[in-house]
Amino acid sequence: MEQSSDIVKNIVELRESLKIFDQRLSQLKDTIRMVDQNNIDRYSEIKEALQDLSESVSSDKSKILEVEDTLGRIEKQMEQFARLQDVKVIEKYLSFVDPSRFLSKDDVIKIVDNYMSSKKWG
Repeated sequence: MEQSSDIVKNIVELRESLKIFDQRLSQLKDTIRMVDQNNIDRYSEIKEALQDLSESVSSDKSKILEVEDTLGRIEKQMEQFARLQDVKVIEKYLSFVDPSRFLSKDDVIKIVDNYMSSKKWG
């Protein structure tokens, strides 16, 4: 009889151990689910941040290309600018001619007034 009570006692202990094991297993499953959900959430956040970053880089790249294009056009226009040497040559010629020696300011005003009052203008 003692043996049967030992067996019953062992079965009860085993049952309690199984309940504890089952509870721990359930807790581990819940913990794993939480970790998985956190990982999924974090992955979504990272994915969204990378998409935003990609869009920002694409926008910046587009702006850089626009700036490069504008600089290229400015460079082409600058090629048509007069060089300092050319301007100095023109200054020398103007100093030789010096239009102020031929006409005064009053003379120019009279000429413009006469032209504007003539029939040619209006």
